Amino acid sequence: MKRALCSLLLLPALLLSGCAVQAPSDTTPTPPAATPSPSGVELPVDGRPLTGEEIARVNEAFLSHTERGGVTYATPVSGFFTSYYDDVTQLDFFDFLYYFPGDGTLGEEDQAEFDALAALPDFPYRDEVDTLGWDSPEDLPVPIHRITRASVDAALERYAGITSADLADTSGVPYLEEYDAWYTFSSDFGPGTFQCAGGQVDEAAGAALLWTDRRGDGTRTELVLGRDGEDWHIRAHRSTADADLLTLLAGLEGADVGYVSWYGPNEAPDAGTLAGLIRAAAAHPVPAPADAPYATTVWSLDCYLAPAGQDTYSGDDALHLTAGLAENVVEVSGGGSLPGGRVWLESGELYQLLRTSCDSEGVINETCYEKYRDLVDGYYDSRLEEVKDSGYVSWELTEFAGVLGTTKEDGKGAAAFRMKAAFRTDPPELALQRLAGGMYVDSQLRAHGLDWQSVYLVTLDDEPVGIAFGEDVIDFIEEHWGKAVDPAELRAVVESSARGG
Repeated sequence: MKRALCSLLLLPALLLSGCAVQAPSDTTPTPPAATPSPSGVELPVDGRPLTGEEIARVNEAFLSHTERGGVTYATPVSGFFTSYYDDVTQLDFFDFLYYFPGDGTLGEEDQAEFDALAALPDFPYRDEVDTLGWDSPEDLPVPIHRITRASVDAALERYAGITSADLADTSGVPYLEEYDAWYTFSSDFGPGTFQCAGGQVDEAAGAALLWTDRRGDGTRTELVLGRDGEDWHIRAHRSTADADLLTLLAGLEGADVGYVSWYGPNEAPDAGTLAGLIRAAAAHPVPAPADAPYATTVWSLDCYLAPAGQDTYSGDDALHLTAGLAENVVEVSGGGSLPGGRVWLESGELYQLLRTSCDSEGVINETCYEKYRDLVDGYYDSRLEEVKDSGYVSWELTEFAGVLGTTKEDGKGAAAFRMKAAFRTDPPELALQRLAGGMYVDSQLRAHGLDWQSVYLVTLDDEPVGIAFGEDVIDFIEEHWGKAVDPAELRAVVESSARGG
């Protein structure tokens, strides 16, 4: 069976002799030809382009579907094109099997098999079995496909020269040892595809690199083949999107950046500074952090590669930068008109830029705070009491400053002091699960914005009269002062004093 792929591809030199060479539109392999691929196959260095006949035979060998009796079925090879990998043993097993042509579906006659399957902890309809009493294959909204190890191993051996025992990870798909089979649950149809548009082959090195046409964002899919004796096997399947995105980042200049946007109280960095940090970081790509919550998804920045000064900017033109709890790692992805890859870069400077984006030194008028401390502390102590069951354990004042006041008449007037506080959880990471509305965390994982409206301590004739919220502060002042307040006559009295002032 191993010879089947070889005979379909017709890559051996003997079978290629006498064929006219048709140069494909793009013969530049990615990565560069002299670079060994992660799969361990030396990519073609002096390889020649595939001919048109060879390309047609490749596409015949890699058809994603076939038809029997008027019914369309996925082919076993299509599973190799449902995920990207630099080593075929690292393919995504769940995606590989999802549309795999199985060994039948479970029916009434397979009740014992269904009972064993439904008893598995990872049975996807576990809750429905327990709560709704689903106790037969017919109760499920989708068919249950049985895929035996023998069928899986036959496909892996034929197209990759391996068996399921060689795969790095086969978890995530329900498996019954007594039936030596995996089970999938799908009712739609979407097998993986690889439509070869060109390639290079080096018979002496036993390597071939095949590729698709480039997509709208300039990227393409590549397939690496390696020869085992007389047989050719799949070694890697990948998109150039990541490499193309890195190339874009490595050449980024300030003039390319039209607008920078991020979430937080601080001013976004200027285009030149940001571009320089991204260029430097692009030289240090790293593997994706462990798949843990909030590894790179806490602080974000959008860098729009579009002309400056536009009224609106499209997400298609944006580089999306995010950072999280993985120290010094920044995740970067591209919008629809940019290379659609996703890369992780190691950079302490870029990471700290994002992580501290929500840090700010709020003004605290210490003199006034001391004067009104009991009211201020009492308010936030009560807020902490309200949210302590969510894991909040303390608060810290971050702002207390007069921001609104009336012109005094006979020495009397009203003032509103805006007040803000940051709340801590135990453990600190718990705050990330408690964010809602406009809340955010700073670099210390302190939660800001627990009060979604602005909070004011209002004073009349320098004596506190209570707490007001949002736009209601005007009505609150009028109510306690006993006279109408014309908002046009309100004057800003932002205190310039820093802490201790």
